[in-house]
Amino acid sequence: MKLIDFKENEQFDRLRKSMGTEDYGHFELFDPKRHLTWQERQSLQSGWVDIISNGLHAYGDKTLAYKNTYVFAEHESTIHFALCDQLKKRMSQGRLSDVAVTLDAHLVKDKKPCEYCLHAVSYEGFDVYRHRHQEYNDRIIKKFDLFSYLKQKHKF
Repeated sequence: MKLIDFKENEQFDRLRKSMGTEDYGHFELFDPKRHLTWQERQSLQSGWVDIISNGLHAYGDKTLAYKNTYVFAEHESTIHFALCDQLKKRMSQGRLSDVAVTLDAHLVKDKKPCEYCLHAVSYEGFDVYRHRHQEYNDRIIKKFDLFSYLKQKHKF
């Protein structure tokens, strides 16, 4: 049985170059710019951590993330769980340079969820911009349970 010499295989050489590595066998599994370190994860799991707001981003379902992890953010006594219009607006205007984030869902248990976040994730048709639906929106806000929502989405 003859083994393939990967150093002489054109397809693997193209793949290696597309991965951005010059050396054979060299690759980066962990990138601290993109992945939480163990220390960062421990800090986020045990309390609030101030981060630079431009480090926040959204996953495809609009939920809020820092590096490679879903997070909660607190701003003006409101809990954000999505990259909503309010956060985006404040960040783009330079009015939100730092933000407190956590992974500890118990820290956000009794706090008010951001209405714009509910809108961003399209929670049960919630629409913060339609004032004629205010009665419906008020019912949604009263019954919204962040823990149940997250369990349903398997985020935490």
